[in-house]
Amino acid sequence: MSAAPSPDAGRSGTTRVVAIVLNWNGGEETVECLRSLAAQQAPRPTVLLADNASSDGSVERLLALDPGLAVLRFEQNLGYAGGNNRAMRHAFGKLSAQWVCLVNSDLVAPPDLFARLFEAVESLQAQGGPPVGALGPRILYRDRPEVVWACGGRIGPTVNVTRLLEHGKPAASCGGPPLATDYVPGTCLLVSRAAWEVVGELDESFFCYLEDADWCVRMRRRGFGVFVAPEASAYHALSTSTGGGYSAGRKYMTAVNSVHFLRKHGTWRGWTALFVFDLALWPLAMLAGMVSGRGRAALAKLRGVIDGLRGEHVDAAVAARYARRPS
Repeated sequence: MSAAPSPDAGRSGTTRVVAIVLNWNGGEETVECLRSLAAQQAPRPTVLLADNASSDGSVERLLALDPGLAVLRFEQNLGYAGGNNRAMRHAFGKLSAQWVCLVNSDLVAPPDLFARLFEAVESLQAQGGPPVGALGPRILYRDRPEVVWACGGRIGPTVNVTRLLEHGKPAASCGGPPLATDYVPGTCLLVSRAAWEVVGELDESFFCYLEDADWCVRMRRRGFGVFVAPEASAYHALSTSTGGGYSAGRKYMTAVNSVHFLRKHGTWRGWTALFVFDLALWPLAMLAGMVSGRGRAALAKLRGVIDGLRGEHVDAAVAARYARRPS
């Protein structure tokens, strides 16, 4: 690891927050993400880069731009869950963080992101409800900032096991005070030390996708609140490291992990929805995919559901197979 962060970095009163940026061949996206975090208003986070065995030279470039950047380098791709877990152990341990924010390397944070997030935390604490376990901002498309990518997430028996709330709607549709939500997308997820100590880490068996939903379910079961703060915004570019957007890689890995999620938390309604929408009605989805040019992604989703039912798991080899492929 490179030079240690300043002992006063990330402090505002008694708040110490560490922003963990997980990099896997992130390139220019990670550079822009780190620049946006360096420009944060108080409480300014300590930035910790966790690198999942990148092979594109991105870490060397980042250190050349900022020799004082704190870096954890892993010898293999540990996935979103594994990489962030090791970084959180370092942040809550050696860096004495009270809060950690998991930040995707393709996220750009406006200067007031952390100020807004902690305003929401203070507001929720003043209301006397459950302790805040996880909280996230309204996330907008970076190239279309007038459109919502996510305003929290919902878990339920629909066409997908999880879905992003307000997805594709105008930014004005997501505003106002903090709201309880089923889960916070891991794109930008602020978690308290108390929740981490009580609930534990991300489940590494997911590797990537749906580990955020699983974590938030476990937090809520242990009495912690999970919230979205619509007055805080961040901008998401949809990472190309795992295909991004409506890609075959994303659809396959999400489908495998949807089955895994249902094995842990599923109800009969959830299983019924999976079999109806993802198996019985799949020919209609494939037809629609062929018309829209997304046939490969529809086929990958079916293969993912079948592999999930067979007990397959997402791992580094699967992620590498789909990395940066077109949809």
